Amino acid sequence: MRKVQNGRCIANISKKSILANKKRNSILLAAIILTTVMLSTLFTVASSLIKSLETATCYQVGTYTHAGFKYLTQEEYDKLKTDTKIYDLSYNIILGEVINEELSEDYTEVRYTEPLCAKQSYSYPETGTLPQKYEEVATCTAVLDAFGVPHELGQTLHLQLTNGFDTYEGDFKVCGIWEKPALTMTNEIYFSKEFQESFAPVWKNREDYNRHLSANSYAGSINPDFNFSSSFNITGKMEALKERLGFGDEIKDGINWAYTTSELDATTVLIVAVILIMIILAGYLIIYNIFLIAITSDIHYYGLLKTIGMTNRQLKKMVLRQALFLSVIAIPVGMLLGYLISYFVVPLIANNMLTDACKVYPNGFVFLACAVFAWITVRISCAKPCRIIRKISPVEAVKFSDCPVEKLSKHKKAKWVTPFSMAWENLKRNKKRTTAVLLSMVLSVLMINVTVSIVSCFDEDKYISMFAGSDFSIADATLYNLSAIDKNLEGVSAQDMEALRAMDGVTESGAIYMEESEQKLEGDAWERMKKIYEEHTDWYVQSPDEKEWWDSCVYDRKEISSHLYGVDELIFHALELETDKVDWNTFCSGDYAIVSSMLDSDGNDADLALYQVGEKIPVQLPDGSTKEYEVIGIGDVPYVMGPMHSHGMDIYITIPAAEYLKVVPQAKGALQFMINVEKEYLEADEAYVEQYCNVTNQKLDFKSRKMYLQEFKDMVNMFLIVGGALSAILALIGILNFINLTYTSIHERKQELKILWSVGMTKKQIASMLSFEGMLRMGLAFVLVLTVGQLLNYYVVYAIAGGMIMFTSHYVIWPMLVCIPVFGVIAALIPRSMVKKIF
Repeated sequence: MRKVQNGRCIANISKKSILANKKRNSILLAAIILTTVMLSTLFTVASSLIKSLETATCYQVGTYTHAGFKYLTQEEYDKLKTDTKIYDLSYNIILGEVINEELSEDYTEVRYTEPLCAKQSYSYPETGTLPQKYEEVATCTAVLDAFGVPHELGQTLHLQLTNGFDTYEGDFKVCGIWEKPALTMTNEIYFSKEFQESFAPVWKNREDYNRHLSANSYAGSINPDFNFSSSFNITGKMEALKERLGFGDEIKDGINWAYTTSELDATTVLIVAVILIMIILAGYLIIYNIFLIAITSDIHYYGLLKTIGMTNRQLKKMVLRQALFLSVIAIPVGMLLGYLISYFVVPLIANNMLTDACKVYPNGFVFLACAVFAWITVRISCAKPCRIIRKISPVEAVKFSDCPVEKLSKHKKAKWVTPFSMAWENLKRNKKRTTAVLLSMVLSVLMINVTVSIVSCFDEDKYISMFAGSDFSIADATLYNLSAIDKNLEGVSAQDMEALRAMDGVTESGAIYMEESEQKLEGDAWERMKKIYEEHTDWYVQSPDEKEWWDSCVYDRKEISSHLYGVDELIFHALELETDKVDWNTFCSGDYAIVSSMLDSDGNDADLALYQVGEKIPVQLPDGSTKEYEVIGIGDVPYVMGPMHSHGMDIYITIPAAEYLKVVPQAKGALQFMINVEKEYLEADEAYVEQYCNVTNQKLDFKSRKMYLQEFKDMVNMFLIVGGALSAILALIGILNFINLTYTSIHERKQELKILWSVGMTKKQIASMLSFEGMLRMGLAFVLVLTVGQLLNYYVVYAIAGGMIMFTSHYVIWPMLVCIPVFGVIAALIPRSMVKKIF
């Protein structure tokens, strides 16, 4: 078949068709731009969030390399550096531990490092250089602050070090300084190669390894970091590397979990998926409706084109050319606007998740994905209008009416005709257009209600209780420092507690004491532990070494780690009990104890306790003696009130504080001290507590509800702003759809309306009829919202926020009710303003 060169002709007709309908196409441009803005913002936010999470996690890990090994000997490192499938290899050497009192609150490592390794670890000097001489050190500003010296080169630090065998004390000159990233969990002090060789010589072989580990020392071990060809399947590549090198399980490897956990979690993926579907649906509804209106309005025109020989394929191509022409203008504009909006949205979301500054990361793939999804939305929207053109014949096109012809009844019924009844009949003339507008409006109102529903379900008390058990919680600073290894569990002295109780407005206060020990198990308790261990071995065992350890605990020594708590009344009433409520006065007799369950699940955890209510538990005390208590309840102290760590398989035993101090008389202080105050004293008392911890006793630190209240408000504002912005765009799309439908409907019926006027219908009645049409459309939309919409609202809210710990279900409907008069006024006024242009 001969191919006709008619592409230029079709392009010319498409261009002139666009220019002939500027108003309609301007609305279509706005619709495509708004759809693209939402898609661009969504994709940019999602990709930037993934990158921000990855970067933040790298800071927490302490390096951006893919993987590394720990505690290698020189022989093992020499093997590693010959491998050709790893890149950017560098290393550091552990020198031991720093034992200065000034650094007790922050975990600080002392090492020798290669320059590349320092750069990879975010710890390369910004001012000065790495140490070259024996008495030089490079360190971060946090260490200088701890010593109270200026951030200047040449400052002297008096350091005390131990390598597990010997100690060293001396003065060192600062030759390099850098600012420690906020998310980095450890401080670093780097020493020269000369000092390292003198104080912590490198391990030559496994004999040196075993000798140092027997003294619990890693001084002299080599710790290399490196990259693979890509971050894909790092775990598999590490296993292959160990196999090539002949490294067994005795070699400790480390995989940077930033590259394995930076993916968005299931909840976030679901949120993104729901928003993506809503955006595409909203864009489809308006773009489809505009094209449908355009095709039906110009159907006579297309019929004439068919009459002169234009084929269905050419007509389809002409429509798609119009869509493509408008998309080429609208999609880039929408992507640019969406990218600019992301500069505001990304920090708003990511800062609530990461507590650190985040930024938008440009990504070509994001723009490509946005353009593809936007064009797919436009292309899908064109499908139905193109099918209408294909199916209709030239003769049918000339006689085409957008109103379906219904068979008249044989018997006419007299009825009162009013503008309202006429509006209702007109509404049924084109059900497809009406349905598209209804769904568009329902979507916008539903999004508004979902946003408000999610925010209203956020429980402030639940959120704050995850981090603070009282108005003020005071403990040794090492307890609240997540990176600190050696934590002081007796940091709050009786003198500290007395001074803090003396504050104005204190309503209640209480302390929790703690002693770590081992609990010997016999009889039923041991049988229960053995059964739980054998049924849930995979919960406790992650490696052969761990299995050997736990087997020894369960079968040989028959003991597990234990925490013995002593609690005052304030903490007692906050205990998380699995059994019936326990009376404080009975508990205070000193004859009873509350023990924890072995597992924490959604079921009846009390059944999994090693000691059941009514049984006797022989508690091992620090002096080697034991004392029996009767189990009065199964439960544990809340996580935020305890030491904030566990040992895997362990048992927690809670007794009254007075009893604890009798059986542990050598206790130096409390684990934590909790205070609640009257509301009007919160500001003043927080200033007092802060002053006490920063000046009076600098070893203490505190947490307050106020700290986390602001975090809660920031999170709520994030949902309100992001959800509100999306709701506003969807509402704008819905209103544009409504305006377009109203304008087109009036324009198409211009002759009809003039005939109605000529036979006696007043302009006021015509305006009322058109207003009623708009209000009926809105009314039907809200009927859907208040019925089916409520069900959708429930499922969407639970899908997005139902899994959050601070979620408390609340039924919210007022946003929908508020929207009714607002959209009703819009529906009434827009048709009236358009009628004036007809007459």
